[in-house]
Amino acid sequence: MDRFERTADIIKEYYNYKHTADAATFIKSVCNYFDFIKNESLSDADLNLLLFLANEAGIPQYYDLLKSKYTNVKLDYENINSLTMSALFHDASLIRGRSKLHRYQKQVLDCFFYSQRNRYVLTAPTSFGKTFLVYEIIQKMHYQNVLLIFPAISLLSENYARIRSSEAFSDYAIHSLSEEEFDITQKNIFIFTPERFLSFMDSHPSLHFNFAFIDEVYKIDNSFVIDQETLGENERDIAYRLALEFICTLADDMLLAGPYMALPTVETESRESFNNFARDNGFVFLRYNQFEIVSKEYTTVKSKQQYIIDGIEVEIGQASKTRKIGNIVRALSTSTENTIIYCSRKSDTESYARQLLSDQGLITAFQTKCSNVNAPVYEMFLAHLQNTFGDDWIVLRALRGRIGIHHSLVPKYIQKEIINLFNCGALICLFSTTTITEGVNTSAKNIIITSGKKGAKSLKQFDAKNIAGRAGRFQQHYSGRVIDLNNGFEKIIDRVPELLEHKNYDVKTPKTDVDYQITKDQYLSAKDLQEKESISLKVSESGIPTDVFNSFKVVGPKDKLSLYEAIEKLSVEEVNIIKQVSLKLAMSNAKNLHWGGFQIILDLILPIVREEKLKQLITSRVGIQGQYSLITVLLSSYLRGGFISMIGYYTDRHTPPKKKDEAIRMVADFVYNVFKYHLVKYLGIFDVFFRYWVSIVENVDMDIIPGLGMLLQKLEYNALSPIARKASDYGVPFKLIDCYDSKVEYDKRKFDDYEKRVDEEVCKLFQ
Repeated sequence: MDRFERTADIIKEYYNYKHTADAATFIKSVCNYFDFIKNESLSDADLNLLLFLANEAGIPQYYDLLKSKYTNVKLDYENINSLTMSALFHDASLIRGRSKLHRYQKQVLDCFFYSQRNRYVLTAPTSFGKTFLVYEIIQKMHYQNVLLIFPAISLLSENYARIRSSEAFSDYAIHSLSEEEFDITQKNIFIFTPERFLSFMDSHPSLHFNFAFIDEVYKIDNSFVIDQETLGENERDIAYRLALEFICTLADDMLLAGPYMALPTVETESRESFNNFARDNGFVFLRYNQFEIVSKEYTTVKSKQQYIIDGIEVEIGQASKTRKIGNIVRALSTSTENTIIYCSRKSDTESYARQLLSDQGLITAFQTKCSNVNAPVYEMFLAHLQNTFGDDWIVLRALRGRIGIHHSLVPKYIQKEIINLFNCGALICLFSTTTITEGVNTSAKNIIITSGKKGAKSLKQFDAKNIAGRAGRFQQHYSGRVIDLNNGFEKIIDRVPELLEHKNYDVKTPKTDVDYQITKDQYLSAKDLQEKESISLKVSESGIPTDVFNSFKVVGPKDKLSLYEAIEKLSVEEVNIIKQVSLKLAMSNAKNLHWGGFQIILDLILPIVREEKLKQLITSRVGIQGQYSLITVLLSSYLRGGFISMIGYYTDRHTPPKKKDEAIRMVADFVYNVFKYHLVKYLGIFDVFFRYWVSIVENVDMDIIPGLGMLLQKLEYNALSPIARKASDYGVPFKLIDCYDSKVEYDKRKFDDYEKRVDEEVCKLFQ
C-alpha cells in the first residue's frame, strides 16, 4: 500500500473515531501510520497532519519521537493551521513541570481530588507508564507519608535511585530498609517489597500512610504468579495478600496497578471475589487494557523458508530452532532495535546461547552490529566477570558474543548490568525466561517466542500479553515485532482472559490458618469459622503477647503454636548451646556459625517447614555419623566466604564435582531463594519465640537477650551495615559489599575497574 492510500486510510480512521469514540482503535491506527511514515520525506503539510493526529489520539509523544529520532525537518510556524494550533494547546495541557503525560495518564491523574478518598485499581498495558504516573500523583496531591510496594528488589532499588535523583522529591526522606529510623512528622517515602513491608509492620503495626501504591497487584492470585522457574510461587501470593489487606487499613488514598489484568464487571457472578474486595475497601476500577500505545506486529514462523517481517526479508531456511533464532536475530536486530528471545526454562536460555556461540560467523555478525556502540563498561564488566567467576561460565562466554542471558539464578548485580548493556545496544539479543516480565524495563524492538509454556505450565493469555508487551518501548519505538516459532502464541493472546480473583473475599475458596488473619468472617465457611475460633482460643491460652505472636505473619498460627511448644521443652543445656549461635555470630561479625546450636534450631523448625527444597536441605545429613544438616555446611561456607566460596564447594569439594554453570545456578538458588526468603522466615519466628520464652524463664526483658538478628540481616541482604544493605539491594559486586560492611578501613585499590566504577556510582547515590 502506497503513501497516498495510507494517508487516505488514516483520515478515514479519524472520521470513524469521531463517530464511534473508539479511542483504542484510533491510537493503534495512528501509531501504525507514524511507524509507516517515519522514514519518509516530510513536508510542512505532513508535519501539520502528524502533529494533529498525535494529539487527536492523545499521544503527543508520537510526534515528539518522530522529531527526535527520525526527521530534522522543522514545522514552519507561518504554516501552522488552526487544527495544528488546537493540537499544540492540547499538547500543552498534558505538560506538568518537566514531564509530559499522554491523555490517558492525565485521565487517571485527574481522578485524584483533595476533597475525597481516592482508591483505584488500574489495569493497562506495559507501555502505559504506570510508575511514572504514580510520581505525578504524589506531586499533585502533596502527600506527606507515602508507601510504594514493588514486587522485586531490583524494582525497589531502581525506584529508590530514581526518586533520590529527582528534584521533585528532594524534600522527602526515602526509606527502603525495614529497620530504618524515620520522623513521621516529616515527609517520607517508604519503598518496600511485600515481604519487607510485613517485616516493617512487625515494628510499626499502626503507622498511617496518606498514599499507597502497589505494583503488579495481580500477584494476590496464585494462578497468575510466575511459576517455580523463578521464585516461591507457593507463598508469594500470601505475602501480597497479607500486605494488601493491612495496607487497606493503614492508608487513605491507594492505587493498585498491573498489566493486562482482567477485572470482573458488575455483572460478574461466578467469580466475584475481586468485586467483593473492591466494594468492601472502596476501590474503583480504571480499565485501560485496550490502549496499546506501542503497536505489535505478530508473525508465526512455520515451515516456509522465507518470511517478510515488518517489510524485511528474513531467510529462515529449513533449520533447527536455534538456527532459526540466529537467522531472525541477524536479519532484524541492530544496536537500536535488538531482540529478546523468550524461553520457558532457565536451562533453555543457556542451551540456546551455547549453541549460537558454536557458529563463529553468526557471532562475528553480532559483534559487528554492536561495534559502533560506545559502552566502555562492557570491557570492564567482562574483565570483572572473568576475574570473579573464571573463563568457563556460559554467561561470560555469551556476553563476549554480544548475547545476554537473563534468568532468576544469574546473580542480581549481573542481571542488572546485562539489562543496562542490552538497553544501550552493546548486546544484540537477550535470552530470558519470564523474569523479563517481572519489572524489568528493556528497549527491545523484537521478541522471539520459543515456547508456549512457562516452566512446565502452559502460558495464560495474561502471561502471553505480558511477554509480547516487551516488544517495542514507548517513546523509543512505534511498534514491536513478535515472532512466534510455531507455538500457537497468537491463539494464546486471543483467548478469553481469566478473571483476577481474591481468595480472601470468596467463601467457597479453601483457606489456610494464615488466611484467617485477614479474612472477614462473612467470607469464611462454617468449618473455617470453627477452626479460626479454636486457633484463637489456643493462642490466648499460650499467653504469648499479641505483638510477639503476630511477628512473621506469613507463618501460620498453628505452626507458630507448634514451634513454641517445642521451644518450651528445651533443656537448660540446649538453651545454652543455642545462645552460643548468637554469641559466635556477634564475635565474628556474622562470619562464623556455631554448628551445634544452629543444628538444634534446624531440628526445631523442621516440623513446620513447608518448602520442599529447604526441608531436603535440613533432612540431608553430612559429617561424621551425619550429625549436621547439609544446609548447616552450606550456610557456614556462605558466611565465611560468600557466594564465590559456595561455588568453590560445588566445583572443587563436592562429590562428584559440578560444572561451573550448574554450580552457579545451585548457589544462586540457595542464596536468593532458600536463604533470603524461606530460611529467614523460619529462623525469624524461632528467634522471636525463643527470646520471648527465655525472657519469661529468666525474668528479663526479651530485647536484651542476644538473638539471630545479625544472621537474619546477613541472609536477607548479604550485608549488615545500612549502607551495605542498600548497596546490596541496588545490585553491586560482592567485593563492594565486603568493603561497605568492613569494620576496618578497606583498601579500595583492590577493586578492579568495573568495581571502581560501581563504587563511585553507589557513593553518589547513598552519600
